[in-house]
Amino acid sequence: MVLFFIDIKTRKVELAGIAHDPDGKWMAQMARNPTDAFDGFLLGKGYLIHDRDPLYTRQFDNIMVSSGIKIKRLPAFMPVMNSFAESFVKSIKTECINKMIVTSC
Repeated sequence: MVLFFIDIKTRKVELAGIAHDPDGKWMAQMARNPTDAFDGFLLGKGYLIHDRDPLYTRQFDNIMVSSGIKIKRLPAFMPVMNSFAESFVKSIKTECINKMIVTSC
């Protein structure tokens, strides 16, 4: 799993973390990092939009809310409502991953 944040205004993407088997503790730490009071990516941001994945735990949302960010959860099965993230993932797949040649020795 790759967790990333996008600033819609500037289109800047911040990679929060990569994990093979993420859990609630990992997600809580990934929420703390961008909300850091000194140099967090989400400083000055008002909203965080995310889907209904169970990894977005109550603890994750509470960390965001405690730093002044309002959570907007997307309706179920509505990826078109998060078009910026969907477009970014599609671009990564088509521009990077599809052009990789993986071999084993």
